[in-house]
Formats: sequence, C-alpha cells, structure tokens
Amino acid sequence: PSKLTSTDRKGLAPLRGGATQTSAPNTSSAVTKPIRVAFQGEAGAYSEKSLRELLGPNVIAVPRPNFESCYRAVASKECDYALMPIENSLGGSIHENYDLMLRYDLTIVAEHDFRVRHCLLTKPGLDVKKIKYAISHSQALSQCDVYLRARGITPKATYDTAGSAKMISKALKGEAFGREMPEGCTPENTAAIASDLAGKTFGLECKEEGIEDDDSNFTRFLLLGRRGVVQHLNKKTPCKTSLVFTLPNSAGALYKSLACFSLRDIDMSKIESRPMSAALLNYLRFKSAVTYSKETGRSQTYGKDLPRFRYCFYLDILSSELDEDVQNALHHLREQSDYCRVLGSYPAKSRLVGPVAEAVEALNAANSGKPTTGDLRLQKLPSDDDEGRQMNIGLVGFGSFGAYLSKHLSTQHKVRCIDTLDKSKEAEENNVEYYPNFDMTNFLQGLDVVIITVPMIELEETLESLPLDKLRNKLVVEVCPLNMYPKTVLSRLLPSDADILCTNPMFSSGLNADGHNGNTLDGLPFVYEKVRIRDTSRADCFLSTFERARCQMVEMASEDHDAYVADAEFVTHLTGRLLDRNLLPVTPVSSREYAALCDLAELTGNDTFDLFYGMFKFNDRAKTLLDKMRDNLASVERKLAAKEAYLAASAEMKNNERQKLLAECKMLLREMAKSTTDITNSKKDDKPL
Repeated sequence: PSKLTSTDRKGLAPLRGGATQTSAPNTSSAVTKPIRVAFQGEAGAYSEKSLRELLGPNVIAVPRPNFESCYRAVASKECDYALMPIENSLGGSIHENYDLMLRYDLTIVAEHDFRVRHCLLTKPGLDVKKIKYAISHSQALSQCDVYLRARGITPKATYDTAGSAKMISKALKGEAFGREMPEGCTPENTAAIASDLAGKTFGLECKEEGIEDDDSNFTRFLLLGRRGVVQHLNKKTPCKTSLVFTLPNSAGALYKSLACFSLRDIDMSKIESRPMSAALLNYLRFKSAVTYSKETGRSQTYGKDLPRFRYCFYLDILSSELDEDVQNALHHLREQSDYCRVLGSYPAKSRLVGPVAEAVEALNAANSGKPTTGDLRLQKLPSDDDEGRQMNIGLVGFGSFGAYLSKHLSTQHKVRCIDTLDKSKEAEENNVEYYPNFDMTNFLQGLDVVIITVPMIELEETLESLPLDKLRNKLVVEVCPLNMYPKTVLSRLLPSDADILCTNPMFSSGLNADGHNGNTLDGLPFVYEKVRIRDTSRADCFLSTFERARCQMVEMASEDHDAYVADAEFVTHLTGRLLDRNLLPVTPVSSREYAALCDLAELTGNDTFDLFYGMFKFNDRAKTLLDKMRDNLASVERKLAAKEAYLAASAEMKNNERQKLLAECKMLLREMAKSTTDITNSKKDDKPL
C-alpha cells in the first residue's frame, strides 16, 4: 500500500506549525479537501479497519501511538477527526477515553459498531501445522483461547494486534523491529492474530478468518471532531446525545437527575459512573465559570471544597439535543448538577451528516466511487518532531518557582539559569547549568527560549538590564500571576523580532490546591496568550511540554485572565498570609475546614512577599479588596461583640428574674407560715375553759 508521510512534498498544502496534508489522487483542488482521521495503533489495526468501514477508503488514516495523542492531533488541527473505541461487548468500557473526552474540547459527530473478526496471519506459504506460537495483544489472545488450545498453539502477548503482524513482516526482512518478537518466536513457527487489513498491510497470508471464540464481539467507536453536527440533524434521523455530569453528595441526587429524562419520556440507552480527580473537576468548573461570565457578564462561584475524588456520570439518550423536551431536561439537570456538559448530539448506527458526510461524498465522487490504489496513510505529524525536539531554555531568576519549572523542563530540554545570587548548588540538584550574573552574554548565546522568573515588581528593571539585542529571534516567556502589566512591558521593551508568550502556570512546588501533589502537573491549569509569535513551531514545542504533562491548557487574552484571576489570587494570598502557624497549631484531630486552612497557609507561605506585593501593586482593585477585608473583619468583630453583649444581658435579665421570683417565693412562704400560725392561735382561743 502507498504510505504518505509529512516529508512527501508533492501535492501537499501547509497546515499548523508546518504540517502537511495530502490530496487524494486524480482530483481537482475544488472538491478534494482530504479528511485526516487519527486512530490508536499500528497501520492495519482494527481501529483503522473500523474507520475505513465508516468513512470509506479515500480518507487519510493517521496511526498514533496512544489514545491521548489522537485527541491532541485533532485539538491542534493536525487532524480533522479521531476515531476512538469507547466500549467493547466483551471487555467493557475503555475508561481512558472517557477521561480524555473531559480533558479535550472535542465533540462526538458519529458512532460505529464494529464487528471484531480475528485472523490467523503467517508468512506466505507457511504450513499451518508448523505454527507453535501465536502473538498478539493479550485481549485478542484470550478471545481466541479455545481455538489456540485445540491446535496446541502457545499464546505470546505483545503490545498490539497489528504490531504483531508488523513484527513478523520486519523479521522476514531482517529489520531490527523484527528482533523484538517474544523469545522462541520466528517467522517460521509463529502466527499473528490481527485483522485481515493488517495482513494486507504487512504482506502476510491469512490462514483462517473468524477464529474468535465468541462471534458477538463488537466494539463501539466514536468519531470525534472540533465542531458538532447537531444543527444538521432532523426529526427523521435516528440520533443520540451523550452527556456527562457530576452531582452533589446528597440523598436521592442520582434519582432526581434521571427523573429529568424519565418524566419527559426520553429514552436512555446507557449510563455509567466514573471517578474523577478533584483537580480535573475544579478545572472543568473553572472553565464553566469563565464561559458563564463571558455569556452573562456575571461571576460564578466554582471553587467549592471538594473531596479528592468525585463521581461523574456518562449518559446516552436517544434524542437530539435540540428537541424541546431534551432542552428542558438539560436545563433541569444543570440546576441539580455541579457540572454538566453535552459531549455531542450525533446520528446513530454509523450514519454521517453535515460536513463529514459532505467531505466523504466529495472524495468518493472525485474517485468515481472507486477506492484509491492502496490505503492512504500519514505516518508522521509535525508535532511528533516537537516531542523529540530538544530546545535550549534559559531561566532569568532561579528562585523556588524557577527551580520548580526547571525540574519539569529538564526532562526534555537543556536548561540553564542565571541569578544575582549564587544558585550553583540548587541548579546542580535540578540538572540545570548555572551562569553567574556577570556572564549574561554567554548565558543568552544559543538559547531558543528565555523565561523571566523574577518577581513582577522586578520585571521591568530586569528586562532593562538585559542586552535586548541578544533577545532577537528568541521566544521570551513571562510567568507572572498577572498578565496585563508584563504584556505591556514586554511589548514595549523587547525587539520587534522577539516572540512574546504571556503565561500563568497555576501551580507551585509542594502541595497544590485540592491536595494536589506538586511533583505532578496533572489537571492543573496553564493559562497563556500568544502575544506575538512568528515561530509557531517553537512556541508549540514549548507549550507541548506542559500539555504532555497533562496540564489543562487554557488560551486566554491577558485582559480576560486578569479580570477573572487577579482579585481571587490577591484575596487568596492575603488570607494565607494572615494565617501563620501561631494561629494554626498542630492538632491530632482536625476538621476538613481546618486542614484546608493549613494547606492554604502552606501554599502561600512558600511564595515570596515580593510576589504578593506585585499582586497588590498591579491590581487596581487591590486596595478596595483590602478595605473590604478590613470592613468584613470589623463587621465580624461587631457581630461577636453584639452577640456577647446580648448573651450577657440575657443572662443578667434571667438572673434578675430569678432573684425576683425567689423573693416572691420567700414572701409567699412567710405569708403562708403567718396564716398557719394565726389559724392555730385562733383554734386555741375557741377551746372551752
């Protein structure tokens, strides 16, 4: 089969970051826009066969090494769609893809139920009786266990079904990859269990097809894209809507949420629960709050105290999102849930609508309904070079946050630092090359990226002290908690041919928010704005370092960032600085609220006062917030004093009433005693002499 790579320049058009796209052969440019579809696995994998069944033979299949790289390829616009397995009739749900759908803003545009048929593949002409071993993915081997036992074939697990066929093919050619076959396995005694497409791809002979023990083996695939197709659905098209939501931890919450649909006679075809980390949920709610603020102009609270894990529920309903009953049900559900997102509304049962259907029809028409010669594949994407690309990164300033950044950057890049203080020991501990402050020229020489990690109040002075002409054709990155002031300073001082990236990595060393371990960035927001970027591949390579660390990448204008974050960051750090350890003594028993305060004090205590002062100086509302905090404290003091005075007065009144009641009782007793005495004396006087 013909294989197209990003290095094949004939008939290719540029994409993001220098990527290339392949035009279908024998067609005009007006109707031949190619469709690039990412899938996980080697060429010839079941996922590729599934996408050929759904989309036809004329689309460009893009094999990727793992599930997340498929999502990244579509999100970065290197691919148009990704076909992802979501559940198997025998093996159950593929939970990783459920989690990844939350991390990436992709939408379901179609589904396909794929019948899995395992084939026994060998080198051409091999006698079946000579087969001693079968290599494949462990799940495929287990699904063919009866067949293998009956023929005395020993299973040997490998990383992939199609990859097993590739091993045999490479071994026949004497290539290095073929030497990775399991011990004792050779092309002369080994068969691969994979799809018939894998056999055709790697030149192997299919000895027998359908060797699985259970013929009810189906895998459900979802086609994911950047834009939905709900507007292209009509009432005659059977469709589904998939959504995910989280609920408060209260009795009957799930029952009430499902009642939103059952009371409106909306049919559900699937429901499944999955745990999710508090860090990811906080990020999703942060994004939801940002969207809410943009749409309504009002703020929305999202930072509630959360347990380490919360359960989210995935639901499929057999209706379109635009149906009136579904709209009312979703509105009702959003009132009850902490977070709710529609993952897509799409046609059911392998139907295609909208842009994807039009593109497939155009490709088929351009080829007169006939498949192209061989299967079109794009074996490499430009972002693959980013993963292996090693840049030279310099940190100006090597405080605690600079050291923390270097620990993550040095896993892929060469990192050096410079500081006014001697940081040679700290740099050596983090595998970073240290330069003294007087050696700035040599420090800047050969750098691709310069990160300014000094406190915000020192930013302008630090930039003015640098040889600015040495920053030409470099990417300059700032990592301040506010972005508008750094953006203004960098734009004014830096040469016009220096790229500028404003960022706010919302994490720190030690313990992060929600008890998040500072050694991992998983689920933490990384907010950035590409202020002035000419070399997009370099900027993408830098950002991909944090993307691969599973940060939640949020591209946001500096103006919006400061509007959403500045006040919250200042109040958070102000509160943390008010809570020193003298106010928070160590205790063997503590509430969740007390533990949260201790975490806040520890988080903010690791930061310098200069950082906090920068939040104050460059936030126009900081003084107003400080006055508000002071007023709130005074209000609390007044309420405490008023409550104390009220209780004291109440106690005094009760004491006075008690004394009065006691006096009345004494008087009554005296009167009773006197009355008794008088009666006794009267009786004595009445006795006869």
